Amino acid sequence: MRRRAFLASALTAASTLTAGCGSIRSPTEHTDPVVEPDDNPRDRGKYLQFDGDGDDGDLATVGVDPTSGPLPRPLAVSISHSRDTELRSLTQRFTAPDGDGSPPRLSLRGPFEGGRRPHPSVSLFRDGAAAVVEVHRFGELADETAFLNLAVTEWPESARRLAVDSTVELVETGVFEHTHVLDGELEFDFFAEPDADGETAGTPSSSG
Repeated sequence: MRRRAFLASALTAASTLTAGCGSIRSPTEHTDPVVEPDDNPRDRGKYLQFDGDGDDGDLATVGVDPTSGPLPRPLAVSISHSRDTELRSLTQRFTAPDGDGSPPRLSLRGPFEGGRRPHPSVSLFRDGAAAVVEVHRFGELADETAFLNLAVTEWPESARRLAVDSTVELVETGVFEHTHVLDGELEFDFFAEPDADGETAGTPSSSG
């Protein structure tokens, strides 16, 4: 009797696991975000707003703020997301669409806000006409709003537009994880203004 009871329990557990595996969904792609300007009209930041399913509200918001000034020019990146999700990865491609085909040069001004470990894993490299930033792991910041501070240290001459394509992998936590892949692009227009040495430098305008 005990053997039969054990076998019945094992079969029930196996059936539950099989049903659970069958319910795992493939990643949901979000490719049509709403582009929102910063609330402060003097701030040049823009935001990609990704909505959740149904009436769940905002799923995530990806912001880019190209502050003005001569090179090196700061670039502030932020990612906020709903409480029941965690950040898995970020890929951003920075290009100058109207330039000479050379990519901007970026540097990492600081890892992320917050000093807890494990620290995020970040790579910067060039891929054709794009400067690419990849965050492979968010570490202890996975369930928080993440801030990444970059700087443009070299800008293609005569280019007056900056395009930033962002791809974020986000995971809903719970009994069964579900992955969301968010993709969107922000564009910024620049106008020329002289810096302190009389040289011409590109500065982001409030349009674009």
